[in-house]
Amino acid sequence: MFRKNTLSLALAGIILASALPAAAQDSSDTTADAAATNATSAKPEHKAPDGIAPVFDLVGNGADNPVGGVRQGYKQSGWIKVGATFDLDKLWGWKNTTVDVYAAWFGGGNLSRADVGNSISAQQTWRPVAGGRLTQFDINHTFDNGLSITAGRIALNTYFNKSPLDCVFMSNAMCLSPYGPISDIGITAYPNSSWGGLARFDFAKHWYVQSGVFDYNNDLNLAHKNGLDFDTGKGTGTLSASEVGYEVFGGSDEMPRAYRFGYYRNTDGGTSPYYDAQGVSATLAHKPLATLSGVRMAWYGMVDQTVWEGQSGRSLQLFARGFANTGNTQQVKQFGAIGGVLTGTFPGRDQDTLQIFISDTRFDQQEIEHLADLRTINHGTGAPHANEYITELGYGIAVARGVRVLPNLQYVINPDPIYASTRTRNIPNALIVGLRVDIHLAQLMGW
Repeated sequence: MFRKNTLSLALAGIILASALPAAAQDSSDTTADAAATNATSAKPEHKAPDGIAPVFDLVGNGADNPVGGVRQGYKQSGWIKVGATFDLDKLWGWKNTTVDVYAAWFGGGNLSRADVGNSISAQQTWRPVAGGRLTQFDINHTFDNGLSITAGRIALNTYFNKSPLDCVFMSNAMCLSPYGPISDIGITAYPNSSWGGLARFDFAKHWYVQSGVFDYNNDLNLAHKNGLDFDTGKGTGTLSASEVGYEVFGGSDEMPRAYRFGYYRNTDGGTSPYYDAQGVSATLAHKPLATLSGVRMAWYGMVDQTVWEGQSGRSLQLFARGFANTGNTQQVKQFGAIGGVLTGTFPGRDQDTLQIFISDTRFDQQEIEHLADLRTINHGTGAPHANEYITELGYGIAVARGVRVLPNLQYVINPDPIYASTRTRNIPNALIVGLRVDIHLAQLMGW
């Protein structure tokens, strides 16, 4: 049975999409603008006086699985983000220099873990650690020759393997980062940050290269830390990433597009997904997983390509994502996704979006063997499927400047049983009814 919460919200969202007057489309919206331009570093249309650009965001997700999963359930989650970017040129005359200070609060439950039983969350707002956290505190300087440097408390995924199209969706398979690098490499990802620095060089028209290094310290993510542990030298490794890219933004004679290729590396080798220190099944031996020497490493590529542009910002963009683990064996072997975003759907709905993606997460054979051993000790047989397929179809309703409502349907084929460890047979495919609401108060108020 559908949970009344999600069903009623989804129906309200659909009705709202058809009932809103065209006047609601007159103001620009961050999500729609990003989808229309591929802009990964678009500047705010409105700036606060005196060089302060405030942010006050409220994002909520609701998800219900009326079909499939371990059991049927409903969960909701959300975050509140506050902070500002300070333009030090306007404030104090420090040319081309900005400071970012952001914090957030998270709360709610996870439908995928609690009810479906799989590891890929249907809700992009859910985080394992609830409560408040300082998420970003950095300084950036751009030189006249195309070089820019950033240093401070930052997250790797804020800068690498990033596209505005990813978070047009609600599923964690796409948003905040395409799936794989967080679970395999342990990259820092919003809201978790660490000390880090990166340099980007725009060396030719449309072309850039960037590299960064980041402290790897999982203890920083603990609940009582709140992002305020500024100690150094206590990490267990160093994260690094490099990326080369080609970008064409909106407003030129060419179709907007972005191509990126890069790698991640972590000197902390992680733990084996299967073996203990003696080289046998840790699950069957009831022993801890073995700590691995060497490094974790993976490569990624992404393509955003606008294939059609119409009037009033209307466009059709297609995209592809790829991830491959080439270092120490970890949970995920490969990930791939394709999809599209149509901006401008019906007459008078120039900023509404219709979006879809299909993804394939291939788990490493050692992870599958580990899950099969869990079945064995629970008197089951066989092994789960190595490939988990997820698709999401959604509609983004531009309610007003800075306000979007995104009803969506997600379908999970071969849900992994990572959070259903006592399961003795495959989890039934799951249909998920979702609703996401984004409210960017700074935009709504015209700050």
